[in-house]
Amino acid sequence: MPALVCVGLPVFNEARHVDAALSALRAQDYPSLEIIVCDNASTDDTLAICRAHAEADPRIRIEAAAVNIGATGNFRRAFDLGRGEYFMWASGHDTWSPTLVSECVGLLESHPGASLAYASCDWIGPAGEPLPRESGWADTRGMSAPGRFFTVLWGNMHPILGVIRREKLKNCGPFPELVGGDLVLLADLALQGDFLHAPMSRWSRRELRNEGSYRQKVERYTSSSFGVTRSRLGRLFPLAALPWELVKRVAAASLGVTTKVVMLAALVPSLLLRYLVGRSNQTG
Repeated sequence: MPALVCVGLPVFNEARHVDAALSALRAQDYPSLEIIVCDNASTDDTLAICRAHAEADPRIRIEAAAVNIGATGNFRRAFDLGRGEYFMWASGHDTWSPTLVSECVGLLESHPGASLAYASCDWIGPAGEPLPRESGWADTRGMSAPGRFFTVLWGNMHPILGVIRREKLKNCGPFPELVGGDLVLLADLALQGDFLHAPMSRWSRRELRNEGSYRQKVERYTSSSFGVTRSRLGRLFPLAALPWELVKRVAAASLGVTTKVVMLAALVPSLLLRYLVGRSNQTG
């Protein structure tokens, strides 16, 4: 029997696109797949659409929340309810080429120490139209743990939606509930093993947000519906917890003392520069 892959689909008010998302997941050619839909108390037809797919496909399980538990809470729930050797978070408005899961699992099976495998991204608009936007990728094979860590620090967050080895994801603890939690989780995974690029498969990421400034992006993260920062201090300083969480991951890593000291010394200026570059990209 091939290793079981659990796809966690946390959704909230995705009625417009969730049919396409589930159709693409059901079309995956990997033979051992389960799909857990975690509906976060949607107020549109999302749940009805998902239930129609579940009636047609026994691999789909619906877990409907009575109240909205926030985006981070729903991502945690999707992982906690799954099983199997590999796990993949999926978005309710994206699509994937049919070979994505099988290619990623093949890479992970041939590289036992790797943490995750992920495909390149194509950006699409609300109607599925191609967007003139590109995202890079990084394959960390051959890099040291510090090299993997800083590659993730400067890269995009797309690998968080790749196929991840469940054991290594469990080692990271719960999905961090802070702005930049995906970066913290990826940094932790990078310290544990390689990120593998799957060149033959594609992930179509649908751009639905119209955030023209850095401030608008932060406002989304700090909103009550997103559920990342609940305290008043967290809303005033949304990125304040990020450096400390990264420091903790480096301090806990299986590395020599000298390596940790040098990494920590380089971390603060790297984060500051990354923040300035990201803010410039949003406003420029």
